[in-house]
Formats: sequence, C-alpha cells, structure tokens
Amino acid sequence: MNQPIKTPQKIAYFIFRVTLGVTFAAFGASKIFIQGTGNFAEYMMNQFSGLLPEFLLIPFVYTLPYAELLLGLMLIAGLFSVFTLTATGLLVVALTFGAVIGVDPATTANNLIYAIIIFFLLWNMDANFWSIDNKIGRTYE
Repeated sequence: MNQPIKTPQKIAYFIFRVTLGVTFAAFGASKIFIQGTGNFAEYMMNQFSGLLPEFLLIPFVYTLPYAELLLGLMLIAGLFSVFTLTATGLLVVALTFGAVIGVDPATTANNLIYAIIIFFLLWNMDANFWSIDNKIGRTYE
C-alpha cells in the first residue's frame, strides 16, 4: 500500500528539481548569450583537440548550450519530467566522459553530484507535485 506523499517531500522535490533546472538553464544561457556559442565551441575544440574526433565534437559543442538551456527550462517547468530527467542524465554522462578523458577530476566529481541529483529526482517522481506534468494529469508508472 502506497503512503501519500507529504507536503514537505513535495516542497523538497520542487526545490531540488527547480535548482537543477536553474543550474542547467544558466549554464546554457551564459554559453549562448555571454560567452557566445562560437567562442564556447572554439574553446571546447581546443580543449579536446586530439582527444575526440572532430565529426563527433563539432556537433556536440554547438548543440550543448542549447540542450542545457532547453533541458533547464523544462526542468524548471516540470514538463515531460521523465524524458527531461533522462535526457539530462544522458547529457551528464557525456559531459562526465569528456571530463574523464580531459583528466579533470573536479568536474568529474561535480558531474557525479548531478548524476545523484538526477537519480533522486527520477526515483522520487511521485513527489513531482508542483509541475506542468501534474497540472495536466501526466503520470509515470
């Protein structure tokens, strides 16, 4: 028998989801509007030159800022939550791979924290009360 989700759990889930969303949206927005997508892509190409093939790297670095912004906004709104969290998790996997091959232990550790947050949010989807998904009656089994 399932226990009803208590209000503090709903609040905690909301804060965690929105905080993750704000983080990703801000990362993406800063790459697009402050750093500039071209400048960001050039920097990343220099960082990973010789580590990854360009035919994989170029589309990734040009897409990353927009993916971060879009996924962040979807997390904030609580829209298509399972898809959004899964896509965000897969993005974190890709970013962690880059951090590992770039020998960046600090970024790798930070990415593992993001992975734990995403795991928690997916695992506790029943507490996703304050979201567009809940408002329109979308449930996940």
